[in-house]
Amino acid sequence: MGANVKDFLGWCRRHLILVTVMTLVAVAGFTYVNIQVLHMTSEPEFCHLCHPAKGFGALAEVDSWEHSGHAEAGVSCLDCHGRPGVVGYVKAKLGGLKDVYMQLTITPEEKIHILENPGADLVPSEQCMFCHTDEGNAAYRKKHKYTMQVVEMRMLDSVINPEFRMRKGLPDIMTDTFVGGTHFDHSFHIESFEMECNSCHFGLIHQVNTKSDRMNMCLTCHDENEGSSAPLLSECYTCHEAQVAMNTGLGAKGVAGEASLMYGNGITCEECHIGAEDGQYRPTSETCVNCHDSDYVEIFTDWASETKAQMKELKLIRSEVELLLKEADKRKRTTTEAWARYEKALYNFRLVRNDGTNGVHNNEYANAILDSVALDFREIQKGLNEAW
Repeated sequence: MGANVKDFLGWCRRHLILVTVMTLVAVAGFTYVNIQVLHMTSEPEFCHLCHPAKGFGALAEVDSWEHSGHAEAGVSCLDCHGRPGVVGYVKAKLGGLKDVYMQLTITPEEKIHILENPGADLVPSEQCMFCHTDEGNAAYRKKHKYTMQVVEMRMLDSVINPEFRMRKGLPDIMTDTFVGGTHFDHSFHIESFEMECNSCHFGLIHQVNTKSDRMNMCLTCHDENEGSSAPLLSECYTCHEAQVAMNTGLGAKGVAGEASLMYGNGITCEECHIGAEDGQYRPTSETCVNCHDSDYVEIFTDWASETKAQMKELKLIRSEVELLLKEADKRKRTTTEAWARYEKALYNFRLVRNDGTNGVHNNEYANAILDSVALDFREIQKGLNEAW
């Protein structure tokens, strides 16, 4: 045995260059395979093996993510559940080993209990601020500048604001107060009340959290502070900026509109949202027939269905346009004007989406806005294709 080892070492000394090259190739191959394994085990498809349910809540984390705005924007599991930078990525992967061990050793009941009672720091506020604010992004990058992007392992590592935020059509939540279709001052709530992101957005992606649930959270807190500047239920216009914009025919970039028929005739929010006092904020068909005959309900249903279908189609086109623009950037092409038009289209699209009624508040204006979005997307595609 000893002779064989000596012969091998002697051969290595005689062929030092060959052995060095073979070692480097082996190390490179081993590193490449491991990186690919890390990528593979970071994809939602891998997470789905342990979270296979449909809907919302425990075990349905992947399915609920797939129907979220984060999925639409290309934000994946490790973009939220792992801190930015290579160190954050490695720590998240090491933590995943514990999850795999627990998957194999604990009972299904214990697993459900853990998933239904996650730690408050599962997605820390610093993580949210990294993508949704300019100051938070810059501060984190400055603090971890040597570990941010040794190798780009996921989208999160390449997020640099304000460019990323603007190209995703996102406001800076610490400076802008028009967020998600409503007037909300994040800076005031965070700095004055020491609130964390998960104070309001706990389970944002994976739990059942309807618009009524979220509004009740706001109203409960505001009612406790009655007499302050906190707006109450009757002060609809204070918060619901997207809805006001849609009803008045204003707010979209580059699209002229007129006030809706109901708004123009002085119909107030309370006259349609008659169940708001009881926590039923959305009007029903019964609301409509208080003023119209029963056939009129079909008109509203048709408006909503057509608008919803158009928005679904535009979401797919948006993804294609974004990919085209990113590819053009990689090829060092001039895309400044195309990106600006894309951001305008995305802003207008989200105005209709954030209104939340699928065009019912002001069908003509909603249609005009979506038509302008479709035109912008087509013109961007046309311009990029012609430039090839």
